[in-house]
Amino acid sequence: MTASLLWVSGCTASPPTAEPTSTSVIVPIPTSTSVFSDTLVRGPYLQSVTPDSIIVVWETEDSSRGEIVYGETDEYGLSVTDPEVGTNHVVTLTNLAPYTTYHYRVEEDGVPLSVDAAFRTAAGPDQTKFTFAAFGDTRTQHQIHQEVVDSMVAIEPDFVLHTGDLVNSGYMFPDWETFFEIERELMARAPLFPALGNHEVNHQYYFDFFYLPGNERWYAFDYGNARFICLQVDGIVDFGPGSEQYDWLERELAANTQPWLFVYFHIPPYTSSREEPDIEQDVREALAPLFEQYGVDVVFTGHHHNYERNEVNGVTYIVTGGGGAPLCVMEEPEMTREAFAVAYHFVLLEIDGNHLRATVYSSQGKILDEFERMGP
Repeated sequence: MTASLLWVSGCTASPPTAEPTSTSVIVPIPTSTSVFSDTLVRGPYLQSVTPDSIIVVWETEDSSRGEIVYGETDEYGLSVTDPEVGTNHVVTLTNLAPYTTYHYRVEEDGVPLSVDAAFRTAAGPDQTKFTFAAFGDTRTQHQIHQEVVDSMVAIEPDFVLHTGDLVNSGYMFPDWETFFEIERELMARAPLFPALGNHEVNHQYYFDFFYLPGNERWYAFDYGNARFICLQVDGIVDFGPGSEQYDWLERELAANTQPWLFVYFHIPPYTSSREEPDIEQDVREALAPLFEQYGVDVVFTGHHHNYERNEVNGVTYIVTGGGGAPLCVMEEPEMTREAFAVAYHFVLLEIDGNHLRATVYSSQGKILDEFERMGP
């Protein structure tokens, strides 16, 4: 396939116009009712967590030299000051302990801008018990998006994957403002690792707001005994054999030594909803053989606004596009389909050694699907 822009519709939505030239097994993290003050324009939100570091991002109305106080209790005891004076603040906390809960608060000249919140550092290789959530297509119907987020906040995953189409129009700044307003309580406690969807239109705003590993388009990270690989499969950038992304993916898959291997991106190779035969066939033909060859356990995608699980040659394919966009009905069932639901939802995954348990929750708390896998 080529690297030119290819619009792919995701159900009932119209494409964005061209850009104008102008119940977890893990002990819960402490929560609070709000982490924001009126002085904060955006954030604080968490990015790119590792076993010994995390990035905290926030924006203030007025230029200042921001500060984070943090520690293993709400007495804090440690602090980091942003060396740059401005309204956008990006601070990395370092020398942290693996899979440890830290409390933190954003301040300005000693005045708190946020109440106490808490996060966990990433699990190191010796920590093999953790949780994460996956969801996608949050771009419209903001009240429903909020309900899905609130449900995740209540369950408290360690981190969250987003399968793309975060916003309706990636070049519209107000869409991003709405996204961060809805996600604020979740992202203040659980680092978000997003994938680009077609509705982001590969816009610079995405790269301005997120601080991700690698080139931020496709990237990988370890968490506990698992490897996570994010791809840019959005109908815009080439992912086929011979492309930069494909070659990078094959190297990452071949080099993996983690027992669990997860991949996530936007457009699915298997779906019972409306097919875009060209792009989805390209995904299936180009990427599925790699996933099978290198033992990928679960592939998360979105784009179709429903939940679906397909089991194909040892790989579990999950479509999780129920974050708020208008729902899609089933059109032609895949022969490999194991579960399907037209519902707003997210997927909670619990890793415990070589055992994986997945529970799919609707925005109202109903269990839509459950499955388990055993690792090597």
